[in-house]
Amino acid sequence: GVGYFLEPLVLLAPFAKKPLRVTLRGVTDAPNDPSVDYYRMCVLPLLKRLLPDNELDIKLVHRGLHPSGRGEVWFSCPVVRRVQPLLLTDEGRVKRVRGMAYCSCVSP
Repeated sequence: GVGYFLEPLVLLAPFAKKPLRVTLRGVTDAPNDPSVDYYRMCVLPLLKRLLPDNELDIKLVHRGLHPSGRGEVWFSCPVVRRVQPLLLTDEGRVKRVRGMAYCSCVSP
């Protein structure tokens, strides 16, 4: 799935020589890969705390489910010269718990 390719891109793209803009097409929610929603909701907020420029973005254009795929994800990342330190000693309070549901093959 797309999450398989998104994982190394998210980790290595900030240290590239030029800004990166990638379009990934395929299955966005594979059974054995992390979904694009995981990267958008969990990984991206942590990376935005590390990187001084907040131009880092993952956009889910079309959701693609297994086995047909047809999903599309846009990933953009600026070049980073310096990484800010990240201290996670105070976890804070839980403010809200959110969920997401989606389905496929449903007639309108």
